[in-house]
Amino acid sequence: MATEPGSIEQDDPIVAEVHAARQQLLEHYGGIEGYLRHVREVHAQRLEREREEAERREAAELGKSA
Repeated sequence: MATEPGSIEQDDPIVAEVHAARQQLLEHYGGIEGYLRHVREVHAQRLEREREEAERREAAELGKSA
């Protein structure tokens, strides 16, 4: 991706770093579809952990009131 003189990308090292990180992620996951698949997997894992945690808390609460 070429930058033009005076563009934000050229003038802002943070923007350039974000663009480079995005490119590395896309290369690592084989493109946007691979990256999105990874994000969905991580999200599903997080939801499962939260569900399991809620079940443990509920069981603990039921044990306290018994």
